[in-house]
Formats: sequence, structure tokens, C-alpha cells
Amino acid sequence: MITRREFIANISAAAGVAGVASIASLTASAQIHTAARQHGVVQTVLGSIPASKLGFTLPHEHICPSSAGLMQTWPELFGGRANFIAKVVDKLKALKEEGGVSTIVDCTTADIGRDIRLLEEVSRKSGVQIVACTGHWLFPSLSMQARTADELAQFFGLEIERGIEGTGIKPGVIKVATDHEGVTPFLEKALRAAARASKATGVPVTTHTNAADRIGEKQAEIFEQEGLSPASVCLGHCDDSTDMSYLTGLTKRGYTIGMDHISWGTRGEKFLSWQQRAETIKKLVDAGFGDRIFVSHDWYFGTSLAPTGAMDAMDKMNPDGMLLISRKAIPYLKQLGVSEQQIRTISVENPRRFFG
Repeated sequence: MITRREFIANISAAAGVAGVASIASLTASAQIHTAARQHGVVQTVLGSIPASKLGFTLPHEHICPSSAGLMQTWPELFGGRANFIAKVVDKLKALKEEGGVSTIVDCTTADIGRDIRLLEEVSRKSGVQIVACTGHWLFPSLSMQARTADELAQFFGLEIERGIEGTGIKPGVIKVATDHEGVTPFLEKALRAAARASKATGVPVTTHTNAADRIGEKQAEIFEQEGLSPASVCLGHCDDSTDMSYLTGLTKRGYTIGMDHISWGTRGEKFLSWQQRAETIKKLVDAGFGDRIFVSHDWYFGTSLAPTGAMDAMDKMNPDGMLLISRKAIPYLKQLGVSEQQIRTISVENPRRFFG
């Protein structure tokens, strides 16, 4: 008797033929969306805004990374949906009022629990603008594993064109990922899909990567094979490395690099401290690459991707949360000699250019 695994293997070749038609559908939808897209306009969960209104932006954050649908099916795990929303709204209000942050980019893809209606609600109630994403993170479901690169590109493109889950809310960025394991076969498909969707729609790409192993270079190689301009890509989590040859090598190729793991500098001696990360930012600014840097935390307000109690432990390590940059990193950068204008370039002007 044939096993399920053998059945899937046997039909793979035949399925490849059917996948060819998907790119034609993507091309048609992308043409519609591209025609409507305006230069200098950014999609937020409350609608499109001029990029000039983004203000101080944190370009790589999360409200609640989870598993797809878990907030809807088991809200009690998060203390109840209403309670969780109230907590997030309070924290976002503090982020705006004390930290001066106007916008966060939520890099939570559908496979790790993106809840577009929750994002809309907390943005509306807090006054903080939120840019949502399409794309895919590291670990595929069986359904996504079975998709071709063109089919994944079609999915990303459809969310960009028509909105997410019937809401009409459109993503403002495409998020993809690789980690220490490098570019696996599925992740290569996702990277190529992101490049194709970005080229078709004009929506930029942001990534999760492993800087310690220089995995950003492998991402860059695939994007360049696909003909995607480095100016449309932010390679994330680069502050996990102090290797200036790696960091400046990417910026010289035209990529924006995300110095967006600042909060990880509170996690103990196994990680670079937030001060070391700030010092690397200063070196990049001094080397003339201040216009190719993002600064963010990769922080969140709740998660089910770690054991129960992990968020409480993280809050104890970093009681500042998403205010860490405003409260500590920026004053430290100023102490190191980074000017107000250079900080504005990193926190306001770079996101305005990239997302607009």
C-alpha cells in the first residue's frame, strides 16, 4: 500500500506543470496594483498615508508572534483578547507619548500569527501607525511547503493588491527569512517569491537573517539573481555582528541593514550588549553609511512561540520594551558623538525613503 509520503512524492512532477499558470495570474494582478500604487505613499492598517507622515519609525517589531489562528482559537493563552488589546494599546500610547514613535512596522507574517484585525484595532485606539506585512517566516506548513516560488509570489502579490483576509487592509512590506541553517529549499523559494512580488508591485522587502554566519550575503545573492534592486531590501538583524567587512560590504552593494535586534542586547552575556550594538552603529555612521541603517528592537508584547512565562522573563530583562531605543540607545549614541541630524536620518528619513 502506498504511503502518504510516497503519494506526495509521486504527484510532485505532475503538480509542477500546473504551477506554471500561477505566474500569469500574479502578473495580471500585479499590473493592476502597480498602476494604482503611488510613489511616496505607504500602506498602514488604517489606510494609505504619505511617507512624509511616517515620522519616527521602528521598522522591525511585532505585536504578537504566535501560530496562525491561535489568538482567534485560544485567546485565553494570551489572557483573553480584550485584555491583551488593552495592554498593547497602553504600551503603544506610552511609546508615542514618551518615545516620540509615530510608526511601527509589524513583521509578523500570516504563518506566525498575523492578526490583521487586532493590528487595526490597536493602531486606531493608540494613535500609533502600524505597517503590516505579507511574506513568510522560517518554518512552512505542509501547504506552504508544497507551493512553488511562483505560487508564493502570487500569494504575496494578491495580499498586496486586494488586501488581507477580506479586510482591504494592504501590507506595506514583504517579510522573508533565513537563519543559521542557511538557505533551505523552501526558504529559497520564499526569497525568490519575495523578489518577484516586490518587482511586480514596488513593495519593498525586509528580512530576518543570521548575521553571525553572514547569511545576509546569501539572501543578497538570491535577490540579485532575481534582478531585485538592493535599494528595495532591508537585510535584518545585522547588529548581531560587529564584523565591519560584512556590514559595510552589504551597504556598499546598496542594501539597507537592520540594526534591529537592540533589545537582544538585554538578554545576557551570550549576546552582544545594546551598548556594543550602538557602538557598531556609530562606526557605520562614521564610515558614511548612516543613510543605509534602520534601528529597531524586534520586540513584542506577547508570544506563544516560547514556553509560558517567557514574555514575563523577557520583560524583566528589558523593562523598557520598545522604549529601549528612545530611553537608552539614542542618548548613548549622542554620548558617542552621533548628531541629532544623523539620528533623524536613521529613525525618520531612512524609513520614509525605503517604505515610500
